[in-house]
Amino acid sequence: MFLGMAEALEEISLKVNELLGPLADFNNLTVDSLLSFATDFGIQLCATIILFLVVRFFLWKPITNMLEKRREAIDKELEDARIAKENAIQIEANLQKEMENAKSKVRELIEKAERDANLRRESIINDAKEEARRRLDNLEIELVQEKKKMEKEIKQEIVDIAFATAEKIVAKEIDHDKYIDVVDEILKGANE
Repeated sequence: MFLGMAEALEEISLKVNELLGPLADFNNLTVDSLLSFATDFGIQLCATIILFLVVRFFLWKPITNMLEKRREAIDKELEDARIAKENAIQIEANLQKEMENAKSKVRELIEKAERDANLRRESIINDAKEEARRRLDNLEIELVQEKKKMEKEIKQEIVDIAFATAEKIVAKEIDHDKYIDVVDEILKGANE
């Protein structure tokens, strides 16, 4: 399977000579072999030129056009991608701006709610103080009225007691109306 170095070189030499065809035996060239070589060379040259012309006129333009269209499509896609990227950046900037606006509005709403809550708290406190003051005023009025009522009742009791006492003492000598006038005068003098 593995060849030695000499055998490998020999094998390579044989393959090269085989591929060179008539040129392999360059030292033993004849006119026929040279003519055969020139004919082969001419045919190969003509075939190459014909192949080049066929490719040039029939395939080159369609292939070039196809490659140009492909290049234009790629350029358009790249331009679309660039525009989309710019739009995305613009949209991101707009969203960022809207986010900042929304945050500031939220802050404003929170501050307004706090102000409203403070105002409401102060209003409730003021209402409670006013209610307490009103109740105290009503209580004072009730106390004054109750005091007057009690004074009147006490006066009446004093009059009744004094009349009853005087009636028993004097036993019908005193006129009842005159007695009430005298007691009123005494009470007026006591109040002053």
